Amino acid sequence: MASAADLFRRYLRKGMAKRFLLVDADPVGQAALQHVAASLEGEDFVAATAESARAMLRAEPFDLCILDMNLPDGGEQVISTAQACQPWIPVVALAGQGTVAEVVTAFRAGAAEFLPRPFHHDLAVAIVRRVLQERASGTLGEQTTGACLIGDHPAMRVVLERIGQAAESGASVLVRGDQGTGKEVVARLIHACGARRAGPFVTVRPGTGPDTAAEPEALGSTDAQPEGNILASLGGTLFLDDIAGLSRDAQIGLLRVMKEWGSLSESSGRNLRIVAATTQDMEQAARDGQFLEELYYRLNVIPMEIPSLRDRPEDIPILVDHFRRAANARRGRTVPAFAPEVLVRMGACSWTGNVRQLGITVDRLVSAAKDRAVTVNDLPASLRTDVSELGPSLVDLPPNGIDLRLLLAQLEERLIEQALQRTGGNKNRAAELLGMNRTTLVEKLRRKTVA
Repeated sequence: MASAADLFRRYLRKGMAKRFLLVDADPVGQAALQHVAASLEGEDFVAATAESARAMLRAEPFDLCILDMNLPDGGEQVISTAQACQPWIPVVALAGQGTVAEVVTAFRAGAAEFLPRPFHHDLAVAIVRRVLQERASGTLGEQTTGACLIGDHPAMRVVLERIGQAAESGASVLVRGDQGTGKEVVARLIHACGARRAGPFVTVRPGTGPDTAAEPEALGSTDAQPEGNILASLGGTLFLDDIAGLSRDAQIGLLRVMKEWGSLSESSGRNLRIVAATTQDMEQAARDGQFLEELYYRLNVIPMEIPSLRDRPEDIPILVDHFRRAANARRGRTVPAFAPEVLVRMGACSWTGNVRQLGITVDRLVSAAKDRAVTVNDLPASLRTDVSELGPSLVDLPPNGIDLRLLLAQLEERLIEQALQRTGGNKNRAAELLGMNRTTLVEKLRRKTVA
């Protein structure tokens, strides 16, 4: 708990400029970070060594630390010191060597975000601003963070290798993965580890606005003037999230722009590099005529598949402990490592929301437990259920067999109906009882209504 002096100091600082600790041994790097702090109207304090940074963190309050992970005396200790501060100080790690392994190491150590070196100024400002906003609102970590890259499963090692390969190429990349697997993190890492890292990283989310007719304008035009998202991303990376949501007109416009700007040479610095993401089977969508086949093949030059959490359950204990330590730091808790029986129940969950859902669940458990150990009884109702406790009539196979797909569909429909009845129609609480995201529940109800 914060002391009276700490609380008074925080009270005096309300409404004042944000305080940034900039840790970099390179004077040129220090100047670039000071420019970022100035753009955010912040007050900057510079440290050239890990030792001096740790001393400053212990002595002064800061809102955020930007840290070069390649300091001669080590950067990971600085993250540990920042996490031990009350209140916790988030760290944005500078990936000086521009390697995937370096960024993963930073996230394992507890970094909240990462930046490439050299970085594009606007990207740095946007990332720092978002971390500050999420810290202030208490939602830091609720989006899919770099923790999605943590794990020892062979499928994740393949993903990390593919990221390195894609970063070295200027070709388009199509990233497929379920919600919450970290597709945007992968896209930013491809950008950060490639030759374009000093250029802009522009994000477009098709079909999320109320007027999908404006999509072609949102993507940009082919005029010579640098306006629109496509032209703004030239020399950097354009990230298209959920490309399945592109309207037909937007698909045609994007294909036209890719033909024009993608044909320019890499050395010109004005060509187009796209990383697209989807949760859908785009090859099937192209075959069905729902997505332009030529556009699909132009986007799918380097395909990448991010495994769902249910496909790598052995990584769940590693991720749980990572999120537990992060939640302890954020909330000033000392919750010990989760007991084996808790991890067994968590490992048996399908985690339809993937790493994002797991992180939010662990954060809630730590918040509720405060300083004691988390028990099975603390888990959400959906995680406390053991198949062996449901009775033989449900789990035993009848002599004549069953239609498993039909049985599971009927069981799902019945449990959703019961959850809605029990919660008085509250979809948020019903989704929590069922261990799924609210958006997943809403989509299942929509499909049922359409059917």
